[in-house]
Order: sequence, then C-alpha cells, then structure tokens
Amino acid sequence: MAIDTGVGAQGKEDEECWPPTVALAEPHVIETRVGLHRAVWMLAWPSVLTMLLQTVNSFTDRFFVGHLGSDALAAVGVAGQLMFLLFSVGMSVSVGTTALVARFTGAQEPDEATVAANQSVWIAGIASLLCVALMLPLRGAVVAQMHLSAPAAALCVQYLTLTILGVPALFLMLILGGVYRGLGDTVTPLLVMLGVNVIHLGGDFLLIFGNAGFPKLGLPGGALALLCSQVVGAILYVTFLRRSPVSGLLTRKRRLEMAWARRILNIGVPAALQNLSRVLSMLLFTGVLARTPEATAGVAALTIGLTSESIAFMPGFAFSTAASTLTGQNLGAKNPDRAERAAWAALGQGLSVMVAMGTVFFIFAPQFAHLFTHDPQVVPLAVAYLRISALAEPFLGFGMILTGALNGAGDTKAPAWASAVTMWGVRLPLAVLLAQTLRYGTVGAWWAMAASTVAGGLWAWYLFKRGRWKTVAV
Repeated sequence: MAIDTGVGAQGKEDEECWPPTVALAEPHVIETRVGLHRAVWMLAWPSVLTMLLQTVNSFTDRFFVGHLGSDALAAVGVAGQLMFLLFSVGMSVSVGTTALVARFTGAQEPDEATVAANQSVWIAGIASLLCVALMLPLRGAVVAQMHLSAPAAALCVQYLTLTILGVPALFLMLILGGVYRGLGDTVTPLLVMLGVNVIHLGGDFLLIFGNAGFPKLGLPGGALALLCSQVVGAILYVTFLRRSPVSGLLTRKRRLEMAWARRILNIGVPAALQNLSRVLSMLLFTGVLARTPEATAGVAALTIGLTSESIAFMPGFAFSTAASTLTGQNLGAKNPDRAERAAWAALGQGLSVMVAMGTVFFIFAPQFAHLFTHDPQVVPLAVAYLRISALAEPFLGFGMILTGALNGAGDTKAPAWASAVTMWGVRLPLAVLLAQTLRYGTVGAWWAMAASTVAGGLWAWYLFKRGRWKTVAV
C-alpha cells in the first residue's frame, strides 16, 4: 500500500516497509487540479484522524478533570499553556526536520534525509534535557505569576511536576512524527496516536478516580497517565522506524554535527519563536482574564473553549501537514508552480471543513460547554467564546494552512514576525483595552482574540501570495 504524491522517484512499492510510506513517482505525474486534490486528501485524511484522536483525548481528559472541579480545570489549562512553551521548543526542531526530509525526498536523496533525521534526534535529545533541568525548579515561581486561586495553583504545580518529566519522550515523538510527515507518511503518526490514546485515557480512568483497584490520585493521576502515554508513544515510533525508509538513523553512528544543526535550526528556530511568542502572549492573555471580575471562571471558560475549538484545529493542522509535505517535496523536485497549486488545493479543502465546524460551534455552543461543566459562571463565558471564535474560523484556516505551506518551504522567518505582531500588537493591547479599560470583561477579551485571528489569517495569505518562499534555500 502506498500513496502517490506525484513527486520525486521511487520505484515500486516496498512490501517490506510498514507502516506504508509515500511511493514517489515522476514529477510529471500530477499536473491537474484533480490530481493535486487527491494527493492532498491522501496525505490529509490520516492527519484528520490523528487530530481527531488527539481531540478525543483532550475532550475526555478535560471531561475527567472537570469532575474534579473548576480549580482542577483551571490548573490543567494553565499547565497546558506552560507545557506548550516546551512543546514549541520540540516543534522548532520538528519543523526543520520536516522541511529538510521533504526536500531531500523530493530531490531523490534518501541518504541525506536519513542524516537530517539523525541530527534532529540529537538536537531534540539535548534540548529536552535542558528543558527539564530548567523548568522543574522554576515551576512553582512561574505558576505563582498566573494569579490562580491557591487551590488551583497548588494543583497546577503538582500536575507540572510529572508532565515536565515526560518532555524527553514528547520531543522524540515530535521529531519522529516530523520525519514521517516529511516522507509523506501520515499513517504512522495515526497508529502511534491510537496507542497513546489508549494508554492516556485508560490511565485517566484508573488513576484519577481509583477504579479497578488502582489508587485514587486525583489530578496527579492524570499527569501520570499522560507521562506513561508519551513514553509508549516514543517506543512505538522507534519500533515502526526499524522498517521505514530512514531506518538508518537507528544504526548509523553519527555525532551531532554543527553544520547540520545550523541547517535544521535555521528553519526551526523562527518557528519556535513563533510558537513561543504565541504561548507567552496567551499566558499574558490568561493574566488579563484573571484580572477581570470573572477571574477563575474566565480562565476555566478559556480552557473549555480551546478544548472545544480543537475540533476546528483538527482539519486545520491536517491540511497544514499536507500543504507542508507537498510544498517541500515539490520544491525539492524543482517544481515550485506545482508546490503553489498544492498549497491552494490544501487551503480549499481545509477551509470547507473549518467553516462547517465554525457553524457547528456557533449553533451548539451551549451543548459543548455543558460537556465540561455546569458551573453557572463558566458556561455563559464558554458559550460566548465559542460563538465569537466561530466567526473568525475561516481566517484561522488561512493562517494555519498557508503557514504550513511556508514552513514546508523552509520560509519560517516571515510567519514568525507576522505571528508576533498579531499577538503582541493586536491581541494583547486590544484585550487590555476591551476587557479592562472599557470594562467589557471576559467577553471583550474574546473579541480581541477574534480580531487577532483575522489579522493573522490575512497576513499569512499575503506572505504566501507574494511568492518569496519559492526561492528559500534550506
């Protein structure tokens, strides 16, 4: 079984290779929009299912945590934002990995793709250990700045203690997932996520509430379940890697080479700064919410809103992955025009799904909110978040999918600047103005989020349309 993306050249399907990877055909194979749309879909549907599993994972996790009360829900929300700081570091390497592996795959240079993957694992391993060493002693001080209630802050510190220890396994998952996406294999990440879900949600059920004779650990039990699932995910990736086109990264004894590190990080660091900028601005945005009259209820509503909205992120990330892979591979095959057509095809398919999702959010916002809580202070705020965010959903699609195409081309600097300006120049000042100065409270902050989403989507469209990404050297 193989997926023909119409890029590069690889002979017949390798029956010994499982999970299936992309079979690369001659560059002229896909020249029509129908062909491109099929290639996009064949890459996107496993990613859609992967994101669906992640969404189910997040929904169910929040469902369990919601039964522990609003303090636990707020604690997990803040901890998740802090962990995303570390996640962004791992993603910086992963973005560079995907771009390089995709280029080398399109250029029919499998040995170079293997070396890029090997060097990425080295970088991620070192970075993960540094993150653990830095964040463990600082977790209490950082949480203290988030203005949570005392019970919520204590729970947040407990949760972070265990989740930080899982960072090395998380980083390995991110890097190997990036390798497979660069190859055009989106099936393996789907299989890994299936295993991760089973361990995480099963662990939540057993350890949070003490079912089936297991100890009742509460929120720390959820953190322990997450840690175990990440370790299992890393093991699954390594197991599948043994029969992949880049299995040589397990057997080749190479040390970290600075020339390769610079190539990977030259692409990845701007992407990391983009994620870091987004996360830091969201932490400050959470601080703005904490200073509104609704305070903890507003933070809890944000957690519910982001978790619910992850349904819309699902197709966005999936088609962003397809755009990234096809853009990188076609540039490697020296066909920038088809790379551009592939990105527009991914955008068209992704937008159709995301607009439909936005409509569902708007209509069924109360039902989504009640899945997590019946707190009379939290529910109206969560409903308002979902309905306001639904209006900006098409622009979210522009931002996610076209940024994915730019990243696949290795053009990560311009999107990083765009993200920084829209977050720090639009979202935060407007949130302070509407929520605090003009006293619109939490709902005012929701409108600030929507405005920054619109600005980010339009900027991503401009950056892609001008076409400088076609000549970026990696």
